[in-house]
Amino acid sequence: MRMSFSGAPEVEAPISHVWPRVVDPHFVARHGPGVESVEVLDPHHFKVICGFGVGSIKLRFGLDVELADVNPPNYFTIKVRGKAPGSAVEVTAELSLEMLDAIRTRMSWKAVSDISGTVASVGARLMEGTARKLTEQFWIKFAASISEAGPPPEAAPLIPADPVSPATPPASDPTASA
Repeated sequence: MRMSFSGAPEVEAPISHVWPRVVDPHFVARHGPGVESVEVLDPHHFKVICGFGVGSIKLRFGLDVELADVNPPNYFTIKVRGKAPGSAVEVTAELSLEMLDAIRTRMSWKAVSDISGTVASVGARLMEGTARKLTEQFWIKFAASISEAGPPPEAAPLIPADPVSPATPPASDPTASA
């Protein structure tokens, strides 16, 4: 079952306050419905445990999350793959930030989800409505929370841009002794 969603909420905060929040997996997780835990593997990879239910079907997904195409403070893609007993999910989403003025930022996002297995077959009629409602609630709460949070702490991690491998390895120093 494939679902697509998009939106563009405005946040009453400058882009310099928004970017550190949208790339902070713990800040994001506090607003995600059903998120039970987040394990940060590195600045671009996370493991998430999330509970989700549709109708009488309740599942607990283990999710692998990757930030890709990271271009601070403007854009990133997020790729999520996960499994639960008898079900699987894949999500690809894009988020871009646009500074509207000194104190407002637009978060434009779009996501495509592919859900298969028990949760998709049994809960198909309820799935899209439930997912749409949860998604809308997430973005409303998330945007409000960023506005209320104020400036990020000085030590807030800045997710670096995607690593670029050097074209050629560094030359060894012929004068160095072994």
